[in-house]
Amino acid sequence: MKYFLSISFLLLIATDLYSDDHSEEQSFPGMVSSDVFDMGGGMEMHVERRKTCNQGTVPKHFHPAAGTLVYVLDGVSQSKSTGKWKKYSNNEYWFEKSDWVHGGEDDAPDLGEACSDLLVIRVAESGKDHTVFID
Repeated sequence: MKYFLSISFLLLIATDLYSDDHSEEQSFPGMVSSDVFDMGGGMEMHVERRKTCNQGTVPKHFHPAAGTLVYVLDGVSQSKSTGKWKKYSNNEYWFEKSDWVHGGEDDAPDLGEACSDLLVIRVAESGKDHTVFID
């Protein structure tokens, strides 16, 4: 519950806290900012902002630890986190459970010229990779 409240609070204020001047090595297309917050108890919260157009799908990967919340700040995106593809738009979100392998799906619907501005929040063990890409 403590982690859920922390994520909820951060989600409410994140659009005002992060600007385009934060940078870190890019691991996903369209990375605008990426920050890490120490949550204590050996856990970290990773907060990313990504803006893309004509994205389609991302490289195949998974997230160890506590999972990922993806919030659509603007535009449209999609996820298969529920087992079926679903489109998400402004102020909608989805949750990706830990260790769920996704990305690079051949059956991803074509979003055409759609753009998205996403806020991605994930919790992981301190010092460990929050995203593992699969070849």
